[in-house]
Amino acid sequence: MAWAAGLAVVLVVGTVRVAAGQGVGLGAGALALVVTAALVTVGLRRHPLGALAGAMLTVSGYLLAGYPYGPVQVCMVIAMFEVARRRPLRTSAVACGLAAVLAAVTILLRSEPAVHEPLLLAAGWTGWVVLPWSVGALLHVTGEARERARRELVDRTAAAERIRLAGAVHDVAGHGFALVAMHAGIALLVLEEDAAQARASLEAIKATSDASLAELRGMLDAFHPRPAATGLARLGALVDEVRTAGLPVGLTLADVTLTAEADAVAYRVVQESLTNVLRHAGPTTADVRVGPAGGDVLVEVTDYGGTGRGAAAGGRGLAGLRDTVEAAGGRFTAGPTPRGGFQVTARLPMGGAA
Repeated sequence: MAWAAGLAVVLVVGTVRVAAGQGVGLGAGALALVVTAALVTVGLRRHPLGALAGAMLTVSGYLLAGYPYGPVQVCMVIAMFEVARRRPLRTSAVACGLAAVLAAVTILLRSEPAVHEPLLLAAGWTGWVVLPWSVGALLHVTGEARERARRELVDRTAAAERIRLAGAVHDVAGHGFALVAMHAGIALLVLEEDAAQARASLEAIKATSDASLAELRGMLDAFHPRPAATGLARLGALVDEVRTAGLPVGLTLADVTLTAEADAVAYRVVQESLTNVLRHAGPTTADVRVGPAGGDVLVEVTDYGGTGRGAAAGGRGLAGLRDTVEAAGGRFTAGPTPRGGFQVTARLPMGGAA
């Protein structure tokens, strides 16, 4: 890269100028060491251990040859920083510890008594070894923490999507299977006495199966938790399907305005509740009411079964409904009624069509 080449040039030229300022001319050997140190440092950034080894050996050779301190020592700092930033802490600590020993030996072997002072030597270690390693290690740990957080977020998002998809499949398939089971029971009951009714039930089984499969295909194709083509506009057709299966259902549907999300959620509440009535309530009737209530849209599904089980038996479905309603900004309740039946209620915020 251009910046790497520029940095190498700056290190070489800066070292030459510092030496010249002290009246020291750099021979071919010294220049070769300086150029090698600079090129190794900036050229092997993707292989920081090799860059550190090369930089330490060439810089130590340069200093042990008696040449003055200068920008060439920055090569050690850069290499140590890259090792600490790109490698695991244990690996970088060992590598930088060995480099620190080599740096200390180099300083001690130079014939400059002033440099042998313990405080000055400690300052050199801090500046050339401890500081760059500490900064690089901090960035390494921070980067690992960010990556862990990113992976956890991806995993949580995927898990939530799987749960939402499973809930949608449960609603679509559960409703369809409940209708199929009801019609199959009717067909078996009247097969020998009323062939026309048996045929009608079998045709209803086929129609229900086709519709459920179409919804599942549309939902899975888009990998979206909401079944395709659902909403209050289709509520009448849903109630008709349930009536055909043998459950008397009353429907009161006021003219309300919902967002696309809340519209689909309202349909899902009714669908899941009626499915649970078909499955669990036994002989009964049910009422579906949708209308405005205090700035919200109230969705109520009530069955009047004598067992009191009704929608309550669909525990997994109710838990999924609660999550879905609350995710859409609404409130959800479900429980037995004083008359012995069961009622599911959802309050959803009004809003313009999305």
